[in-house]
Amino acid sequence: MVDIKNNNQKIWKIILGGSGGQGIVTLGRVLAYTGVSAKLNVTFLPAYGAEMRGGYVYSMLSFSSKELVSPVISQADYGVFLNENSLQMLNQYLKEKSWILWNSSLIKNRLELKQNDIGIPASEIAEKLGTIKVANMVMLGGLLKLMEKSGFPVKEKNIISALKETINDGKSLSINLQAVSEGKRIIEEVL
Repeated sequence: MVDIKNNNQKIWKIILGGSGGQGIVTLGRVLAYTGVSAKLNVTFLPAYGAEMRGGYVYSMLSFSSKELVSPVISQADYGVFLNENSLQMLNQYLKEKSWILWNSSLIKNRLELKQNDIGIPASEIAEKLGTIKVANMVMLGGLLKLMEKSGFPVKEKNIISALKETINDGKSLSINLQAVSEGKRIIEEVL
């Protein structure tokens, strides 16, 4: 969280990274809708290669109660990484006091990180829930719980609203909510 002295504006900046097929853009969309539902100003910049699966994917998001000028982030407060490549490539966008959440199911050769970091076995948790496709939502739950500690004004109803906006059927909504809850639980246990 950045506290800009001249107007006490809080801005939360996040970078998400993974490979195509891991749901990074979906994670970003749900996170953006969550912020909008909480009446925050949001910028969302997804970026990905031409490959649909396996290619490099990242998203940048900013949240604030005041107007945001650019979707591009030079230094993020939070980073969420679903694979090792994205952690290595996007680590440069994080401040020294940033928080990093990384998928410990897939990232085995973690960098020597200067930032605060927490490994979440998102892929393992998702498989236990019945589908690897919700690993991104496990990470979302962890991120939201972590951001809550810095005053991020998102409530459960905002998350539900965002998931309803992006997830089409009741069964998928239910498992995604379970995944978010599991991610939150992990952070509660660690902090």
